[in-house]
Amino acid sequence: MINTAKRVVLLAIGLGLGACVTRSDIEDIRKDQKAILSKLDALQRGGGVAQQQQQPPRPRGPDPQKVYSFAIDDSPIKGGDAWVTIVEVSDFQCPFCKRVTDTLKEIEQKYGNDVRFVFKQNPLPFHNRAMPSAMASACANEQGKFWKMHDTLFANQDKLEDANLEDYAKQIGVDVGRWKACVSSGKYKGQIESEMARAAQLGARGTPAFFINGRFLSGAQPFPAFQAIIDEELKKAKESGVAKREYYSKQVVEKGEKSAS
Repeated sequence: MINTAKRVVLLAIGLGLGACVTRSDIEDIRKDQKAILSKLDALQRGGGVAQQQQQPPRPRGPDPQKVYSFAIDDSPIKGGDAWVTIVEVSDFQCPFCKRVTDTLKEIEQKYGNDVRFVFKQNPLPFHNRAMPSAMASACANEQGKFWKMHDTLFANQDKLEDANLEDYAKQIGVDVGRWKACVSSGKYKGQIESEMARAAQLGARGTPAFFINGRFLSGAQPFPAFQAIIDEELKKAKESGVAKREYYSKQVVEKGEKSAS
């Protein structure tokens, strides 16, 4: 039983690192891992029933069983009215964010109009091209081309210099002069920083992070991890008696937790 618990801890740590996080976050995770494994080793040596009933501390971050309020505002949305809204907190330079894009496409194909996607920016400070890429995508969104820029940036993640970003703007068909003026003005920096602050308030410190009808899922998880939550939320939403077009605003934004603390 103890050895099984140790394997679960190690798996959880591995999944937690399936995301881009700061060095301090990694150190915190490793300290938690060390403390939990030490307790499990002590239980294995001691064997007391009362001791064995002790539970390891809950992992850091939002409680995956709670619903958190994450307003859509003017963020890019893929899909129309849907029973399930997946809010993705992401960074264009994060390799794990790129890795999960195929999983998100699989979700889109399986669930169709029942699921929609919302993109929230979280350009991490140690990724030097993340903020310029976020600005590039926000200015593309101004011309209705966010998702084309989104796909292009992730497809060319190793080439995100200013000249590359301008080339991508040309490729996706925006008015390049208007796009360049938008990027130079920094007009969306405040909005991006606001999204970063909101993600931090909800405890989403790394990328990618997901809120599925407000329920937290961290990292580049495989399809079954998403599917389990989506299926639960889809059933709950359809049985709620709330109209599809109003479900997210009324049941998630209005009723959800305002912070992770």
